[in-house]
Amino acid sequence: MPQPTLCIITPNPALDRILITPELRLGAVRRVAEARVTAGGKGLNVGRAAKAIGTSAVVCAPLGGLTGQQVAWLAAQEGIPIHTVAIAGATRVCTLIVDPATGEVTVLNEAGPHLSDREWRAFTDRVLEIAAEWYLICGSLPPGPPPSVLAELVATLRQQGRRVMVDTSGAVLAEAVEAKPAVVKVNGEELAALLRVSITSVADAQRAVLKLHQRGIEVVVVTLGAYGAVGIDEHDRVIAIPPQIPVRNPIGCGDSFLAGLARAFSNGHNLAAALQIATACAAADAQTLAPGAVDVATAQALIDHVAINYW
Repeated sequence: MPQPTLCIITPNPALDRILITPELRLGAVRRVAEARVTAGGKGLNVGRAAKAIGTSAVVCAPLGGLTGQQVAWLAAQEGIPIHTVAIAGATRVCTLIVDPATGEVTVLNEAGPHLSDREWRAFTDRVLEIAAEWYLICGSLPPGPPPSVLAELVATLRQQGRRVMVDTSGAVLAEAVEAKPAVVKVNGEELAALLRVSITSVADAQRAVLKLHQRGIEVVVVTLGAYGAVGIDEHDRVIAIPPQIPVRNPIGCGDSFLAGLARAFSNGHNLAAALQIATACAAADAQTLAPGAVDVATAQALIDHVAINYW
């Protein structure tokens, strides 16, 4: 098997249940109009998007129990290459409830199974065995490992000369940033929490990415939903603004954005082109139901409609 472009590190995968439930009301009985079950969690979503846009990638994930078996089977059915590490606990289930009448999406994320020190070491050892161009750390940590473990993994990968992108949040993000990954991609809420600032505008986002860049991160990108994405590197400061589109399910758009960003950087694109490609992938995903589902023809058609401004 050729070396993959991306190794997608997924500490807390999930079985995603997507329920289409018109006129959802808490405390009431409603019939589900449509149900879908997919391999989920941020890393699997990124893997799905990477496959859709023609990027070679392998997902590395700890899986356990019947749900873990189902995640592995579903990934295989989609053609998403996955390297698994067996754990004792059952892989979590995440439920997404989409109300087509209002466009609202309710997400119920389980915490995930507890990982022992031995299981975490087995997982990171498996990651380090995989040779790739980029290593993408995606999503939350399950219970058990302290937040510092992903920073340790970033540091180890960097010491081995490997390029790392990080897309996580909370204490895990704060620790990982200290290990200086090449790229940090977060949303506005995650960046605001990290820097303990308020981000309610593009101008706020510009100040925030500059602040994080000055802490030694080569590339910082923050996504702002319909307002687009703000990025900075040593050469450019860029805002990418998506076109107006019909949104079916916004969950997972950030994961498709990350897949597009990684593909662009692996192909040698500069920051402006990378944000344009990534934004088009996210906009294409927003028009689908499953997180990380990107229609490549739609994404390609949207690229020229993503406005690029410099600041």
